[in-house]
Amino acid sequence: MNCRMEPIQREQVIAKYLSRALDADAVEEFEGHYLGCDECFDELRLSKRMAAELRRSNLTWKRNGGISVLQFSRAAELTHSADELDQLRREVLEQSDTRVIIDLSRVTRIDSAGLGQLMSCYSHLVRNQGALKVVNVTPEVKKVMDMTGISSLIRAFSNEQEAVKSFN
Repeated sequence: MNCRMEPIQREQVIAKYLSRALDADAVEEFEGHYLGCDECFDELRLSKRMAAELRRSNLTWKRNGGISVLQFSRAAELTHSADELDQLRREVLEQSDTRVIIDLSRVTRIDSAGLGQLMSCYSHLVRNQGALKVVNVTPEVKKVMDMTGISSLIRAFSNEQEAVKSFN
């Protein structure tokens, strides 16, 4: 394995190694070089740290007056290829709470897959005598929710306190 290869090519090899996509011979060659070369070992260690950070959940959960509030800790997209979409679905469908607020203030984009997951969460909660409310909806997301009619089913509030009060 040549540590003097182009940076993009080197990153591609590291990514394949971290995702276990190299064959046995390539793994042996990779580890033989990267684990013995201080410069490359540092790069590998930083790449592992970055990969772990990217896998870290972007969704935080808290309780407010007996209601679950989900919020994204950094910018998020609710699109077919976004990890946040799976995190959101799991959080709502796997918990026992039936009263849920989702803070969409950091959601920059939503597509049909994201809308479908919101509706799946909504349906799950309604079937269990609960409700889903959204707060701090960005103008871009609001426009899509209005155009599709989802905003007539999932009530949006300007802040968390208004949404909490609406449950009573």
